[in-house]
Amino acid sequence: MHDNTNHPRIAEIPIAEIKQENSFYKVVMFQFIRMILFWKGKPGGTSPCYLIIGLGSLFLYWFCKKALSLNRNIAIAKAAGIPYRVSLIDGIPGYLWIAAHDVFLGPLNSFTPSQNWLWPKLLHPHRGWFYAQELRESLGEVYLIVSPNQIFLSSSSAEATSQITSRRHDFVKPVEIYAIVDIFGPSILTTEGIEWKRHRKIVAPAFSEKSNALVWKESLRQTLGMLKSWSKLENNCSDDMKVEDTAPSTAMMTLHVICAAGFGVPQLWDGEDEVKLGKNVVPGFNTTKLNGSHQLTFKHALNTLLGGIMWLAIFPVGLLKKSPFKVHKRVLRAYFECGDYFGELAEDKSQKIELGEDPEAGVMDVMGPLVKASANSPEESKDCYLTKQEVISNSWITLFAGHETSANITHYCLLFLAIEQDQQADLQQDIDRIVGSRPSPEWTYETDLPRLWNSMIGATINETLRLMPPVIDIPKIVREIPQDITYDEKQATVPAGTIIHLSAVGVHRNPRYWPHAPSKLTSKAHDLDDFVPGRWLASRVSTDPKPSPSPLISKASDPKTTRMNTNHCSPLFTPPKGAYMPFSLSSRSCPGKRFAEIEITATLAAIFQTYTLELDVRDWASDVQIAEMDEEEREMVYERARERARKMIFGSRSEIFLKMRGSVGVRFLRRGGERFRGI
Repeated sequence: MHDNTNHPRIAEIPIAEIKQENSFYKVVMFQFIRMILFWKGKPGGTSPCYLIIGLGSLFLYWFCKKALSLNRNIAIAKAAGIPYRVSLIDGIPGYLWIAAHDVFLGPLNSFTPSQNWLWPKLLHPHRGWFYAQELRESLGEVYLIVSPNQIFLSSSSAEATSQITSRRHDFVKPVEIYAIVDIFGPSILTTEGIEWKRHRKIVAPAFSEKSNALVWKESLRQTLGMLKSWSKLENNCSDDMKVEDTAPSTAMMTLHVICAAGFGVPQLWDGEDEVKLGKNVVPGFNTTKLNGSHQLTFKHALNTLLGGIMWLAIFPVGLLKKSPFKVHKRVLRAYFECGDYFGELAEDKSQKIELGEDPEAGVMDVMGPLVKASANSPEESKDCYLTKQEVISNSWITLFAGHETSANITHYCLLFLAIEQDQQADLQQDIDRIVGSRPSPEWTYETDLPRLWNSMIGATINETLRLMPPVIDIPKIVREIPQDITYDEKQATVPAGTIIHLSAVGVHRNPRYWPHAPSKLTSKAHDLDDFVPGRWLASRVSTDPKPSPSPLISKASDPKTTRMNTNHCSPLFTPPKGAYMPFSLSSRSCPGKRFAEIEITATLAAIFQTYTLELDVRDWASDVQIAEMDEEEREMVYERARERARKMIFGSRSEIFLKMRGSVGVRFLRRGGERFRGI
């Protein structure tokens, strides 16, 4: 612990300012009371006069309080030794500014000269996504935003980020801001300190690579199911599939994978025969037949809840119950249905354990360890226990975070590869070299997975995560004691109470840490805003058709605990420590990282072994017209589709996770039918 209680630059300033501030407040309030009493006793005094004086006094009190608070925070920032800017809007603004900012900043942004101004970018609630690079270049890799209510720090420095994430007792997770996903109670994501250790001790082992081969096989199976579902869309066939938006399908696929591999409940695509489930039928969970008092299937309830989760963040459940609006009633119904489903799944696992069955047989099984822990007593289990509600909350977080992030990244991967046809061709060449014409059910976890990961597929996934991190800012906070950090060979002090955002976008696109070249799309001196997966292939995987799997797969004594080694002996580029954090860093990193990597690797390999993906250009030219075009004309058409797709991708917004607004149509053609390759 870095104890800076007596830090000469930090500790002395607030005391004097606070004393001055408190004295001033007392004077203002005393004068306010005197004025009210005076006017009340004055002959001829009227109520409107009291009201005007009262409101004016309150405004004066509020204004003076904010001014003194801002003055105090500026003094603290000056002493910290970190570049700062003053803003009347907090670094992390409230819901009102988030909702209303476009009303003020929209017209301002249409004024051309304002695009070069810094202060509108500081006021933007999504500056961490839209303006991370501009702010880093203008203010430095570490800077403060000082407002009357907050001192906010942003870091795009790998060195500073690495220190902050490794000192988890000094820079803690501000769990209060996770209330939006804490709808079923505390979990591994929304706790800190001793409570977090207790949750992690139970939840994390479920993602320890045990039976990850099942994740691999299930991902391959579900990808084939997704492709088949696309082929059945109107006017589609297995050789030519037009899809208006791949996002809903990738979300459904990743949900299917985590339900089957993580919870032991296999899922079906629309139109698939429930006979395929065999003995694994769970009414409501994977069938249209409902059980008990349920009115929604599990998938319907979950999708409804995810679509309306913001309502549960804004309003308490008790208030939503009284709401007359149908949207609130739907979200509330989905919320209670999901809670019931998780409770029923936990009860089913508990009964199997009591009967002596192995609930972990054949699946990764997230629920089994949670249920076992719920049977332990807090007094005798050495902190290896959960309450029944914590079983539900951790199940929810695992499923929610596990499928949302993988779905979004898969979606972005597909779009980037559709835009960059040459990169897609390189990826297909690697797939051909590694698995050849073997059907995907024959691919092996031990040999094929690591070779695919250490090829253009792994490079594509990493590059997509670099450009489109699921969480654009990792939040931390300094609670009561100022903390020293060192970066760029200088020392600075992060004041007590400072809210910190570790900017994934800022550090992921920082030229100091990444291989880069001049951009081919813009006038920038670097291409770190562009999709260039080749930057990860500093040393290509061996072309030996039968490489030894030992450097890529490490095996423990238990043959079931194989793990994909993506951190050592890999031909993929390894960024400096603290420069790459799509799954966060250090002890608070996402326990499902490997799960996601395996899942997306399998999906991309299975799709692009058979298909070429193109952007849908029907808004500009028909198939007949394209067939009659020369190469230059086809290039012009496809460039228009590329421009629109890039605009949609980089117009994404971070709500809970980074997600694209709107859709981009694509077309899957069986390989050999490419129309825009090589232009």
